Amino acid sequence: MNRISPWVKTSEATAYLKVCRQTLSNNLKRLNYGYHYFRKNPANRSSAIIWHLERLEKFFCTPITPRTKK
Repeated sequence: MNRISPWVKTSEATAYLKVCRQTLSNNLKRLNYGYHYFRKNPANRSSAIIWHLERLEKFFCTPITPRTKK
């Protein structure tokens, strides 16, 4: 994917990562505002979110270590 800007709309991010929109929403608290995503209009909480594609890809491809039982 040759892009000039790494920042993409939600529809483009979900298509590239092959995840649904709900997956991005569920992980929003684990992602950093300004690094992984930002709002198109920061003053409006319901404005569209713009995603950094390379950072999202790295986030979702990083394996999580399994929990050990105590």
